[in-house]
Amino acid sequence: MGKQGNRFLILLGLIFVLGACTGTGEKASTDKNQGKNKQLEASIEDASYIVPDLGVTENQEQGVIAVKLKVKNLSDSPILLSEYDGVKLYDGDQQINIKPELYNRKVDLNIGSSGNLGVGKAKSLLAIFEVEKDKEYEIGLSPISSNFEENNDELTLKLDTKKYADSYETLQDPAKAFTAYIDQIYYEKENSDYEQFVSADKPAMQEEAKNTFKSEVKELFKKDLTDEDIDKLYISYRDILAEKAVVTTSTAAYANDKAIVALDVKTLPLQELYQEVYKYQKEFRDKTGSYDEKAIDEYVLSKFDRILDSIELKSSSRKIEVSLVKKDGKWTIDPVNKYGESLDKIFVKGSIY
Repeated sequence: MGKQGNRFLILLGLIFVLGACTGTGEKASTDKNQGKNKQLEASIEDASYIVPDLGVTENQEQGVIAVKLKVKNLSDSPILLSEYDGVKLYDGDQQINIKPELYNRKVDLNIGSSGNLGVGKAKSLLAIFEVEKDKEYEIGLSPISSNFEENNDELTLKLDTKKYADSYETLQDPAKAFTAYIDQIYYEKENSDYEQFVSADKPAMQEEAKNTFKSEVKELFKKDLTDEDIDKLYISYRDILAEKAVVTTSTAAYANDKAIVALDVKTLPLQELYQEVYKYQKEFRDKTGSYDEKAIDEYVLSKFDRILDSIELKSSSRKIEVSLVKKDGKWTIDPVNKYGESLDKIFVKGSIY
């Protein structure tokens, strides 16, 4: 073959290579987490495992992943790309549809109100899927053009869930943070998770808890309790709680640095002190025949540890839910639960039923 023939073959080879590299982008999009076709340009901005309002699944091989997609309209007409039915997940030949129940406004998991996208405009979409961990999927984006003569082509992006495995390991961090908060603020128990996960003004919170206790117990005595009396009683009460109270926590919802922790509590109902204290007041009067109020108070104070120890633990009749917000890597705990009850009321007064 002559030189001209060789040049022709080389030129033909270059055209073939360039053609393969500059195709429509639809095939390229299946090989990475970004791509485009004649209608749409899209990429996966971020993804992480989350907890919708269902709690963490017991199946350690599965999880719920939230995928933030960036899409741009490349066509000459407005398009509609709905988060509800315009985004699909593919596991090979199997199609996995979005489940609306996985969206939870409490932690800012919202389905967008509109899927309209103007010419040349871009926006972010949120898609939530149930997946198997460490598995590869494809996300299909199916826009609908306002120009009915235009063909609507699906664009696919690769989703490798293994890339986001680290986020799965953090799903119980809110529950750890809340448990550490309770241990430190109300029980004065050591918990290494407190420094790692919690942001709170511990001295102020502890003082507030003690004041809640003070307002409850001062009605039991005729004399005014001194600060020393209060401190002694509160330490006794706190130590009993640290030994006997049981708090079981789990992450009920977690996404976008917001979380809801659900908990069951078994603790001392402080209101039952009244009945127990009355027994010892009567016991003193029966034994001594004295009605000296100061002497009665001193007797009750001397028996306070025994009184606390005699009170039966009570369990919460329903799940208690508390909101948390993450900022700068640490969690801030809302001081009230979803029903407006303060944590002091729950963990100091023991009002849980």
